[in-house]
Amino acid sequence: MPHFTTIANFVSGYSDEIKLLFEQILLVCDEQGLLGKELFALDGCKMSSDAAKEWSGTHKELAHKRDKIQRQIQYHITEHKTLDKNESLDDERRARSEQAIETLTKAHDKIDKFLKSESPRRR
Repeated sequence: MPHFTTIANFVSGYSDEIKLLFEQILLVCDEQGLLGKELFALDGCKMSSDAAKEWSGTHKELAHKRDKIQRQIQYHITEHKTLDKNESLDDERRARSEQAIETLTKAHDKIDKFLKSESPRRR
């Protein structure tokens, strides 16, 4: 039985090949219905992913989130216009309002782009 450091050295030395092989194994397992698509664990290893929970969900859930963000943007724009009319209000509140609008707009556009370019997955 090989020592765990031997296996670790092998994997780190052939990481590109291991990645391709692992991808193929996952595809075969998925085709065979062996993946539950809820949790993936392998020997207690944490697997990195670029799929943040914040940006995942069904098309319906993402559309709801996009609409909610759009309402928040509208609220902040209205608030910003109120701040512009009242010169006595401080610049810091105005800057926070502008930052909120920018942040929410980016989130809205990200979800909107995904919803327009991707079709819902079949289960």
